[in-house]
Amino acid sequence: MKVAFLKREYEKKIFSKGQLTQFAQRLAGFCDFPPTDLGIIIHEKSADAETSRRCALSDLMNICEIGKTMSCLAFHSDLNIIKLRFQLNSQAITITYNIKGNIENARQIVFLTEDTLELTRLSEEALSSQREFIEIDESLFVLMQQVYEKEKKKKNSAGSFDEYFNQVIKMRCQEGIDDWPK
Repeated sequence: MKVAFLKREYEKKIFSKGQLTQFAQRLAGFCDFPPTDLGIIIHEKSADAETSRRCALSDLMNICEIGKTMSCLAFHSDLNIIKLRFQLNSQAITITYNIKGNIENARQIVFLTEDTLELTRLSEEALSSQREFIEIDESLFVLMQQVYEKEKKKKNSAGSFDEYFNQVIKMRCQEGIDDWPK
């Protein structure tokens, strides 16, 4: 099994009432499991700390705007992870997709997300671009998560797994370029 990873930026928007609930239901339907099995996590920031809490599908009904105190809304199902990340005072929504399955499955979930949430990309990448997705073996993805958790405990780091993942990929790509015959 493979895991596809993609990060995209969209115009910031205010969602209509129930739109995030509808998205969660469609995502669960696409993944072929009951909506109650979908893990929904809200990350909130205050001046003092950042907290995370699980929420129920019904809690999403009245969430229309993310970015004031809520910094991230994540949807988890097995290894499918879709994080809607919002920077305070920013005009962008950054969504990271960690999707179990092949690139075609990932494309379908990205389309479902963009269509259901009526998102507008900040930059129009070619929809068919193979290079926008990173596809790795599931076992490597799980190993990277385990290493990240150990590093996080050791260093008491506040960085996200997404940042760690991107850093590791960039380092490996740079090593590949440096090792390329001149």
